[in-house]
Amino acid sequence: MNIDATFVSDVADLPEFEDLLLDYYRDVLQIAEAAGLPKLSPDDLVTASIDHLDEMLPPKGRLVLARGADGQLLGCGTLRRIRPDAVEMKRMFVRPEARGQKLGQRLFDMRIHEARAMGCRTIFADTAKGNRPMLSMYERFGFRYVPRYPENANPADFEPYLVYLRYDFEPATGTDVAQ
Repeated sequence: MNIDATFVSDVADLPEFEDLLLDYYRDVLQIAEAAGLPKLSPDDLVTASIDHLDEMLPPKGRLVLARGADGQLLGCGTLRRIRPDAVEMKRMFVRPEARGQKLGQRLFDMRIHEARAMGCRTIFADTAKGNRPMLSMYERFGFRYVPRYPENANPADFEPYLVYLRYDFEPATGTDVAQ
């Protein structure tokens, strides 16, 4: 399957992006609820995400969208600037029909390189406890487990159900694990 992944400066088809976010939240909430998080509404979370779309787009953040050859939106990932030298990775999702083709790894790599291009020295992330696919990816790329960071996008009362991670770029060589 030929998939194009590109950082965008706006969302041309908002309903299409909302549908992708709805699929994302349905997927991630199953994992989060298995970790003990109280039941949340995927629709409400999509609305909240769209209300903060400016945090996903330049200059504040970055949004990468992945499309198949037919134009179908197959995946996404965001960066949200939380400090002048740090971003938070959020909302990485690949639709089931595009899984198994290393698209998730590609979206992950792209965001690491983009964070570096944005002048960041640190990347933070969170995921639900027990989300082995995401935890494995973070571990493979050299993220380390840390306490909750103050700028985390989730409410503080979610802390018992989440894992927090941090990646610091190598200052001396200018290299990172994704190269």
